Amino acid sequence: MKITTESIKGSKRKLLDKILKLTNEVEDAETFYDGFSGSGIVSAFMRSNGFEVFANDKMPSASLFARVFLNGFNEEIVKDEIARLNKLSGIQGWLYKNYSGMYLRQVRGQSKPQWRPRAFKDFNAMKLDAIFEDIHSMPSSNEKDALLFSAVIAMNKVFNGTNDQKSSLKEWSKASTKAVCLEIPTSISGVTGTVENCDIFESKNTTVDVVYLDPPYTTGVLYDACYHLNDSVVLWDKPPVDTSYALPRPDRVCFRKNAKCAGAFYMKDTVHDDFDNLLSQFDCKRIILSYSNGVRNAISFADLLLICQKYGKVTVYDQDHKVCMQPKLMKKRQKNLVEYFFVIDK
Repeated sequence: MKITTESIKGSKRKLLDKILKLTNEVEDAETFYDGFSGSGIVSAFMRSNGFEVFANDKMPSASLFARVFLNGFNEEIVKDEIARLNKLSGIQGWLYKNYSGMYLRQVRGQSKPQWRPRAFKDFNAMKLDAIFEDIHSMPSSNEKDALLFSAVIAMNKVFNGTNDQKSSLKEWSKASTKAVCLEIPTSISGVTGTVENCDIFESKNTTVDVVYLDPPYTTGVLYDACYHLNDSVVLWDKPPVDTSYALPRPDRVCFRKNAKCAGAFYMKDTVHDDFDNLLSQFDCKRIILSYSNGVRNAISFADLLLICQKYGKVTVYDQDHKVCMQPKLMKKRQKNLVEYFFVIDK
């Protein structure tokens, strides 16, 4: 079954079978915790394979994705509502005002301001304004979540950018010129799950069989800023935006300008304590920790290994096979990006 969800940096779609295999190795494992659920792909996959899944992410949009995958929805109701929403006439709202059409921008390397596209064609921004206004007028329900999920996915299909929302392309892409259209989300069968929307250190669902963790330890890749538009349309609080950025963004994600920290794991000064606190909070049989050898990591392979060894027996795997855990030998490995699993057995 293909699970359709938001495409984000660091997606674990290609690692799903390995995560399942490592989980199935734990005798009588029934419960699974996805601590940084992101696009929801891991939570959805594990639920579809029979596990009771507990998901958490501090981003509102990520929490929405997890709720749709773990709580389910009435497909007939959602199908009918999507047909209605797709017929709405557009309105000039928050998206139209801040993210549509062309604007003059001072481009690096150019002496004069240049006309550049924003995020959406006018007609798509207006249609999306109408759709989000309509959905947010509904009372809370699983079906409302599914419609909002569908609208976010549809929005990003016509977004004039690449795989984040920090900037737009200098020309309109072919995809951005197509009319926005909602489609029914992937429906996942299985045990109903539980979703939290909080800082990982505030999570209450810490007693499970298997814990999967993929924290944001790459400096400069601030997920709240990379996907601020997703959060804004999920919250629909229509915040004022700072237009000095390549793509306008709310003040809440102007971290560097406001001298604010984006959260745990990003800072080299505190990342060791962050991982220490993270691994110490779970009562479980096994922790599966994802790590890739990117050049901008806030923590090294060797340092992370030492921290993991404080909490149980550690085995390290990459996508295909078990790897040597001698940190000095890591320099001899391939220079391409490698995905690792630090597996900690209690």
